[in-house]
Amino acid sequence: MVPKLKPIFHALAPLLRGEKQRQTAVDKVDSARSKQSPELLAIVEEVAALFGTEMGIATLIDRQSQHVLVCHGGDLDSGPRDISFCGHTIARPDEVMCVFDAANDPRFAGNPLVLDTPHIRFYIGAPLLSPEGEALGALCAIDSLPRMKLLPEQSKRLRELADKAAALLAVRN
Repeated sequence: MVPKLKPIFHALAPLLRGEKQRQTAVDKVDSARSKQSPELLAIVEEVAALFGTEMGIATLIDRQSQHVLVCHGGDLDSGPRDISFCGHTIARPDEVMCVFDAANDPRFAGNPLVLDTPHIRFYIGAPLLSPEGEALGALCAIDSLPRMKLLPEQSKRLRELADKAAALLAVRN
C-alpha cells in the first residue's frame, strides 16, 4: 500500500489591485482598541454558533500579515497574509467565501493551516468593509471538520454580522 502524500502547494493570498488605497484604510483602524471590544467578541461568538464551528474570528489584513482582532473558541495568533484564508476573502469584497473541505480544495490542500494546527477543514468568511468599501479584514468561522452544505440564510446572516463588526472597528483619531 502506497502512503498518501501530503500536498506541498497551495494558492497564496493575492495582493489586490487597489492595495495602496486599501492599506490606507487598514492603517486607520486602531487594532488595540478594537481587540478590547466586547461587542466584537459577541459577534464572533454568534458567528461560531451560526455555523456550529469551533472558532469564530475577526481579522485585519495588512500588506504582509493577518492580525487576529478577536477569536472565540481558540487561541489563534496573527500570521503571514499569504497563507491566510481571510487574505483570499478580501479579494472579493462583495462575496462570502466558503470552503467546505480545505483538504480537498486545490487552493488550500497544501496550506500549513490545513496540514498543521489549527487543521482547518471548513472555512467561511465575509469581508469587513470600511465606509469607503475597502476590505479591511474578515469575519469568519473555521472548524477542523468539513461541511457538506450551507443554508442561504446562514450566508446572509454572516454578511449582516460582518457589516455590524466593521462598524465597530475603532478608528484612530
